[in-house]
Amino acid sequence: MLKLYMDRLEQLYQNVVTLLSDHSAVLALIVGGSLLLFAGTILAMPLLIVSIPRDYFLHEKAEPFGFGKRHPAIRIVMLVLKNGAGVILLMAGFVMLFIPGQGLLTIFIGLMLMNFPGKRRLELYLVKSPRIQHGINWIRKRAEREPLQLPD
Repeated sequence: MLKLYMDRLEQLYQNVVTLLSDHSAVLALIVGGSLLLFAGTILAMPLLIVSIPRDYFLHEKAEPFGFGKRHPAIRIVMLVLKNGAGVILLMAGFVMLFIPGQGLLTIFIGLMLMNFPGKRRLELYLVKSPRIQHGINWIRKRAEREPLQLPD
């Protein structure tokens, strides 16, 4: 019985080694993508977190993201770009739950950039999570910004 188990384990090991050696380019692409996402998160997250107004969560409705009073064509383009960036960050955050990176914070920032029904309730639910709130306020403190104010 033990011999059979060891033989199967050795066969599995050989299959994994063969798969990795046959697809080394794909493996290199996955590792490179992971490192790129990790570096991008480290660079972009603090900038996005620091740009959140201190009282963002105290308002019933989110205020326009700086381009709300511009020409309608510019607003549409900026809205599409903002939502596209949100989708990319959401997907990257999901991937970072399984690879190195700040997955929960990345998902949170991605959701904040996107527009969808129920977004405000979801943002409040997520930001009240002790881990996310601690991470956000730690980054804000290092940037000499005040912590986020949250409703009761």
